[in-house]
Amino acid sequence: MASLQLPRGARSKDWQKKSVRPFAEPALSLLRCPTAPYVENLPLAFIWQWAKEHDWKVKADAAGNLIVTVPGKKRGKPSVALLAHLDHPAMQVERVTEEGLVHAAFYGGHPGSRMVGGKVRLFHPESGDGPLRAEVVGVGKKDAKTGRLPLQLKMMGRGEVQGGWLGEWDVPYGLTQKTIRNVVCDNLAGAATILASMALAQKNGLDRPVQAWFTRCEENGFVGCLEGLRLGSFSPDTPTIVLECSPQLPSALPGDGPVLRVGDRSSVFDAELCESLRLAALELEKKVPGFQWQRKLMDGGSCEATALCADGRRAVCLAMPLRNYHNVPDDRTCQGPRAEEIDRGDQEALVLWIATLCLNPSLFQKRRADVAARLEKIRKNRSSALYT
Repeated sequence: MASLQLPRGARSKDWQKKSVRPFAEPALSLLRCPTAPYVENLPLAFIWQWAKEHDWKVKADAAGNLIVTVPGKKRGKPSVALLAHLDHPAMQVERVTEEGLVHAAFYGGHPGSRMVGGKVRLFHPESGDGPLRAEVVGVGKKDAKTGRLPLQLKMMGRGEVQGGWLGEWDVPYGLTQKTIRNVVCDNLAGAATILASMALAQKNGLDRPVQAWFTRCEENGFVGCLEGLRLGSFSPDTPTIVLECSPQLPSALPGDGPVLRVGDRSSVFDAELCESLRLAALELEKKVPGFQWQRKLMDGGSCEATALCADGRRAVCLAMPLRNYHNVPDDRTCQGPRAEEIDRGDQEALVLWIATLCLNPSLFQKRRADVAARLEKIRKNRSSALYT
């Protein structure tokens, strides 16, 4: 494989601080946007504004998914698409009784048995006004067909909430030199990583355009992604990399590098695309001081790469190992919700990895012939002993 074009400064010892962080840190402001399935208005508005400031093309499909295109020096189809969803398990206010009891619908994976007593922040879905605070006082039965879990909330303090407001767990945001901690890392951290990596690649001179697809309501069953596929919103012949946060495993821990996720709980992903990403990671590992990465089957959940592959597309996932998945503490003896947490070094290494992929469109040519040639060479050199 020919040497890859790396972002400027990637070979220096302080590449994270000087080359990546100036792009990664501003994008992490996206994590401050409250979000919930079906109520992704605030992160959608953030991405619209980011795209405008960077002179990127952006459009929305009928389901509200965003398709963002970063131009290259050459016209033509994008070399690669990056995909991340913008929601997180959370709730939407449906109505408020005369007695002040708030009825809400929770969507996504968080055990109802752990919710009573949980503290909640409530926000206006368009302006982000708030937060008003409430406490979960009742949990109903989940509707298996719609994914709706009814909740009852009691307001804490003054303020008037109305139907349509969104609610998220009341846990703190924190950004240190080593960690990113927030009520939502899965998957606003994935979306922020896409924004940062495309900005970094653009700064280094993209040869071919790249796209990003930001989807809605993944946490209630890939709803936005599936609608986007039905609507024809996503180019069918563009290789696609899904960005996710995935629950940590004993063999895939935060701090050991971002993960080339070869499969999830539901399926395995495109083998040729996995090989392209592996080759880029090997080059980065060789030339970038301290760059780490992992290659794992992470079966702690399912991601949209499964939906894309099931539709006959070439798709794979890059993931950041996550603590306290969906705000459920890794230590199950702890009560109440906890902030999700990823390693900041993992996130910045992933920005560099993706930017490198965007800068090297030749990586996405089909490689089956290359693999077959390598295997045939092995056969010729080593098979004679079978016949002696």
